[in-house]
Amino acid sequence: MMKKDIVGSVHIELNLDRIAGNLDKAQAALNQQIVADSTPYIPFRQGTLRSQVRYPDGMSGGSIEWYAPYAGWWSPPVKYPTGRKLQYHEPGTGAKWFETAKTEHLHDWEELVKRKLVE
Repeated sequence: MMKKDIVGSVHIELNLDRIAGNLDKAQAALNQQIVADSTPYIPFRQGTLRSQVRYPDGMSGGSIEWYAPYAGWWSPPVKYPTGRKLQYHEPGTGAKWFETAKTEHLHDWEELVKRKLVE
């Protein structure tokens, strides 16, 4: 809670708890939506990469990681140890799943955050 005296005779008290709570809720909702919107673009062979996601700074933090041991192999120019280039077996999947989802859903993500901030 922040208190500020202005001009000696006027007292304004601001309670920023609701705003801070709304920011946390908005970030958590955004993180979940990014994962949901990115998933269809994540390469799928056995499904492990799609299911191994974590939030290193917590649900309301600003980081998302896909942590399958081979997740780094999905971005060029890295190749499998055999030396062969990766092949994506499902249409629409590829190395830059977040960027693809962002291109498709950025406006939706912005609208989601705006809605959550005023709840």
